Amino acid sequence: MDEYWLKIFESDLYINEMLKLWEEGNKWAKWIDEMSRKFNIKGKKVLDVPCGIGRVSYFLSELGYEVTGVDISEKMVKKSKENVPKGNFLKGDMRKLTQLLNGGSYDIIINIFNSLGYYEEEDDLKILREFRGVIKNDGILIVNLDNRDFLIYDRPEIIHSYVPPFLVIDKNSFDPFTSRLQVTRSYIKDGKEVEKITFSQRYYSLHEIVQLMRKAGFEVLDVYSGYSLKKFEISDPQMTIIAKPT
Repeated sequence: MDEYWLKIFESDLYINEMLKLWEEGNKWAKWIDEMSRKFNIKGKKVLDVPCGIGRVSYFLSELGYEVTGVDISEKMVKKSKENVPKGNFLKGDMRKLTQLLNGGSYDIIINIFNSLGYYEEEDDLKILREFRGVIKNDGILIVNLDNRDFLIYDRPEIIHSYVPPFLVIDKNSFDPFTSRLQVTRSYIKDGKEVEKITFSQRYYSLHEIVQLMRKAGFEVLDVYSGYSLKKFEISDPQMTIIAKPT
């Protein structure tokens, strides 16, 4: 992974942001559990990748799921182990899952919080093929991404948010030729900038990610807006795709 991504994910400031959003993991876990029932998934083995600090894994484990989490950040894996004592967490690269997991087989794989696009498109295809290699034939894959089509027209050039004790300022610039968003993020405390990071991420329209999933050996079953039961529309900020192996 590019060095700047590791710098972000190993940052105490970023981890602090994730902790402030801990309760969102509960909403996701309940939604995933509902999808499991809707699509008649009998098993309880879940692969959460990347798992971050375990904010979804924790609530899934409380619902009785057997959770394995993978993240490239050593700090994230350490936090997950602390936060989710019932889970199993491993440091590793999404592009090498079959090797890392020794061909393990999962009923549900979740890839949420806009966790593709860190690399290039061919890398995302490889990641999806790695998912295909460790999912059961009757399992489901859940991929949650920000919607490129929403981003183009509705994302402000500058976004302010407050993650105590920091004011976080994102300056955004979208390149339509590469579909990559460049973000310069500043953390402000007591009127002073304490850290600045810059990163770039590839964003997908629905038809683009569906095409990659089909190439990787998946069939799309349904697409929702975030973790709601609302069917995805092109004007929605997020798309959550549920697919099964073909």
